[in-house]
Amino acid sequence: MRFADLLATAVRRCRARLLESLLIILGIALGVAVVAAFSGLIGTVGKQYSSFAQSIEAREIRIISQSRRQGWSYSSEAPAVAISRIDETPYDLSLNDVDLIKSRVSPDVHVYAYEDFHQHLSVKGNLPDDGARSASTPAGSGDPGAGRPSLRQVNVVASTEDVFPAYNAGFREGIGFSASDVASGNRCMVLGSRLAQRLFGDSSALGKEIIWHNEWIESPTGEIEPAPSGYVYTVIGVMEPVESSIMAKAAAELEDDPERFDFSVDGRVYIPITSAPGMEGPNPKIHQISAVSASSKDAARALDEVRQAIDIEYDGRLEASSAMEHMKENMRQLRSLAAGILVLASAGLVIASINILNLMLARVLRRTREIGISAALGAGRREIFRESLAESLVLGISGGVIGLPLSYGLVKLMSRIMEGLDVSVGLTGVLAGALSCIVVSVIFGLYPAYLAACIIPADALRGD
Repeated sequence: MRFADLLATAVRRCRARLLESLLIILGIALGVAVVAAFSGLIGTVGKQYSSFAQSIEAREIRIISQSRRQGWSYSSEAPAVAISRIDETPYDLSLNDVDLIKSRVSPDVHVYAYEDFHQHLSVKGNLPDDGARSASTPAGSGDPGAGRPSLRQVNVVASTEDVFPAYNAGFREGIGFSASDVASGNRCMVLGSRLAQRLFGDSSALGKEIIWHNEWIESPTGEIEPAPSGYVYTVIGVMEPVESSIMAKAAAELEDDPERFDFSVDGRVYIPITSAPGMEGPNPKIHQISAVSASSKDAARALDEVRQAIDIEYDGRLEASSAMEHMKENMRQLRSLAAGILVLASAGLVIASINILNLMLARVLRRTREIGISAALGAGRREIFRESLAESLVLGISGGVIGLPLSYGLVKLMSRIMEGLDVSVGLTGVLAGALSCIVVSVIFGLYPAYLAACIIPADALRGD
């Protein structure tokens, strides 16, 4: 029998018992939709992890002082009763610790001080600020902010010179600050590529002066606002775009709003740590030291080196952690959750598959005499087997054709529930869904097809 005839026969038999066929197709469609959607979720999680693993955020190691530790002493009497508490002051990090840790790790692990501030900055002079008011608004314009500089909230990173090789940063204009700038507290500034575009557009940023507004005053309207004066920094460099992942994606979605922070590498300002207000001097206290490996492949080794260094030098007073560790744990939990839900939700597909088995067994029993006549007229066992199996395949594939479009609606719902995770079916989900509908229809259609092929014509024709 030709394939077209085989398919036509299977379709005709399914249409003969249309209601039960439709119910089975619906069950398979729902199961396929669940399999495809959750396979897509697992694939999306894997892609997110791979993307994050290549980014600066994943490689960055955070070194901080241990939070205040508490110890307890106990009486020797039973039961034990706490009789005193011992508090230990956290260790104060400084620039000397940056140099010490740097000397204890490999040269390809870049160690630098890290202090970040959320500050109001403005361009000194009458320069455009990406659609906002100019640096000074003409008096009498009716604007309550007339005469005030146009402010932008910016994430300012005060650091040491190793921050630039850590980010593998190139420079579109100028250079980064140097060790001598850090030693002298030079008030110079390096802009991320996105921030430079927002502040100056296509104009050169080199040599421009930017004001850090570090004081607050009461405005004529009674509101508290940044004072017009502040620390003046000179732009000495503009970085090329830096490869980043989560923060860059979030920053790209931000509207160009001066009241919203851009935390990505390209949206920040970088200054020598000794030039930041309150941190002047040769060895200021800092809250965090960061370290970054030159390659994402060496991130785990870099973390081990840093931990060994601080264990030897600081006897547990410092702790080191990386975003990659937290990301691995989160991804593991999310994948486990998705796999668990996938197993549970696939119960519908299993039920539909059992229904295929029962339906095909019932149809074989109802058609025993018909099958016997076909065999008596010369139909071979292989042909009878193929006809029966083709019927179950038609039911399974029909369920897959309906289920795959349903999976796209399901992943949209999952994306809304899991804010920040853009789930897509992808090739993984499509293949999983298509494979599942074919596999269940074949596996649960094999036994009925085998029974049909084994019917003895004489016994079938003697029956009622």
